[in-house]
Amino acid sequence: MTEPSEAPSVSKLAGQLLYMFEDDRSLRDAPISQLRDRLALEDRTSRARHKYPNDNDAEIQARLGEFEDRIPEADVVAAVEEAKRRLD
Repeated sequence: MTEPSEAPSVSKLAGQLLYMFEDDRSLRDAPISQLRDRLALEDRTSRARHKYPNDNDAEIQARLGEFEDRIPEADVVAAVEEAKRRLD
């Protein structure tokens, strides 16, 4: 099974951030690096689940190193701005 090759769009990242901001309001003021790390982890986890659909959670966690981070900090900055505009 092939994994998606393109990084998530800024719009998709903004949508993910909206969910994160709703779940934990303190994340609205979190450093960009913290948000990028969290989004990157979710992205790598999603790709691992796509590639290994029959693996359990522990096996997926063990495979995360197979997947490179592909979300640039500049995209997270733009996504945060978009998400905050949507919140207004």
